[in-house]
Amino acid sequence: MYQFFRLAAKIVPHLPHWFLSLLAVLIGPLAWLVARGARRQSTINVQHILGIEAPPTSAERRKVQRIVRGVFRNSIINYLDAFSAPSLTQEEVVQSLSALHEEYVTEALALGKGAILFSAHFGPFEYLATWFTARGYQVIIPVEKLKDERMLRLMVDLRSSSGVNFLPLGGSTPVRAIIQALRKNQIVLIAADRAVEGESVIRDFFNAPARLPIGPVSLSMRTGAPLIGAFAWRTSGRRTEGEFTHLTLALSEEERKQPDVVEAALIKQMERFISAHPEQWAVFEPVWVKPDEEHLSV
Repeated sequence: MYQFFRLAAKIVPHLPHWFLSLLAVLIGPLAWLVARGARRQSTINVQHILGIEAPPTSAERRKVQRIVRGVFRNSIINYLDAFSAPSLTQEEVVQSLSALHEEYVTEALALGKGAILFSAHFGPFEYLATWFTARGYQVIIPVEKLKDERMLRLMVDLRSSSGVNFLPLGGSTPVRAIIQALRKNQIVLIAADRAVEGESVIRDFFNAPARLPIGPVSLSMRTGAPLIGAFAWRTSGRRTEGEFTHLTLALSEEERKQPDVVEAALIKQMERFISAHPEQWAVFEPVWVKPDEEHLSV
């Protein structure tokens, strides 16, 4: 897999945009067909989003299958975006993404404590990260540490080519780096939809108990940095739309002191965007817990 990704990193930046779009259309269904485990888990995830209980009706099965195919297609596009990032100009990145309420980010940074932007494994995440640096922001993004160190270095190097600081998780060093970035009034962008490292809690997510990271909320309370939602989704071609949302700055001072209240508001915002575009939520791992795990938090 590493050698394949390494080859793709060399070839994809030289391919025209129209051909990359065609590749996603061709490779997406193939990946859906071959990756049985990922397809099965994505199907479970989509059924949770839609509120479908087993056994689904034939109409529900067709709808879920259509959405899951879209998940695979969007996942392929995300990889192609990562591979092609070094070839993009800042002007191309800015023009490709139209984002609402950027003033929420500048408002948060005006407080001088940095800003914690929470998002999900959703939409054109690679483009969203690149968009920040193209707009002149300094951004640090914690990422999951992969078992294959070569793959980790390759993906971090690719993603960092646009100026974003991608920080592999593990140990106390990344946490110190994140806190230092906030003290410098920088942005930390965290995916809040899947527990990977650190503390997690079990909360209702689409009306069922799921294990979610508590990191964004804990970090905000520890540092005083405001929480801002940051979501983007593909519309047509290479065009994307995005929206920033208030979270802690929209809560009362008393509510900001209550982790459960802040976490519930964060989850509600994730649900809004994911339910609107379920085919763009590229998660292939278990999120919801089994009944015997509902009492456990780590």
